[in-house]
Amino acid sequence: MAKILIVDDEKETVELLRLLLDKETHEVFTALGGEEALDILKRQTPHLILLDVTMPKMDGYTFMSHLQAEEATRDIPVMVLTGREGMKDTFQVFTNVVDFIPKPFDIKELRVRVHAALEKGTPR
Repeated sequence: MAKILIVDDEKETVELLRLLLDKETHEVFTALGGEEALDILKRQTPHLILLDVTMPKMDGYTFMSHLQAEEATRDIPVMVLTGREGMKDTFQVFTNVVDFIPKPFDIKELRVRVHAALEKGTPR
């Protein structure tokens, strides 16, 4: 069973992803923003993080900077969820970003891509 952290400021998206991944028998943690996610990472080390880009207070890019600053979290694979074009180039500086999922996402495709990311394990 994989541990997955979902980080998104939209409660509906978080709940949908949680239900989808719980159904797959993953242990799912949720955070409604980057600051809350960083607090969770002090207690839990997920196998994968699903990260929204556009969030108030701490956006996805800033969250990734914090993730990279800590040895314990810098290699956790991250799938970036975004409705904004051009984010792939922005996030290429982070070696642990394993996939980009456009919003709105197709549930079946997301499920396949989550499984693929979990099978790969830690990037590079």
